[in-house]
Amino acid sequence: MRINELVKPKTPEQLKLDQLRATRERATTAVQQERERQKTQRAQKALQLLTKPKSPTTKTTKPIGAIKPIAPIKPI
Repeated sequence: MRINELVKPKTPEQLKLDQLRATRERATTAVQQERERQKTQRAQKALQLLTKPKSPTTKTTKPIGAIKPIAPIKPI
């Protein structure tokens, strides 16, 4: 017997199911790759924030105001 005698051609329904399975696999792979890309992007951004020196801002650095004199203590 030959191999082509054992293998029957697939029906249109079987071909459609095979195509849908292949599409599902491609979509699953694409979703996994996108999640990994976003995870890597977040990690790189966090690493950049950690290695970047923090520059002073107006919120963190306030000018020193005039010092008010302390009232003298009165003896009892």
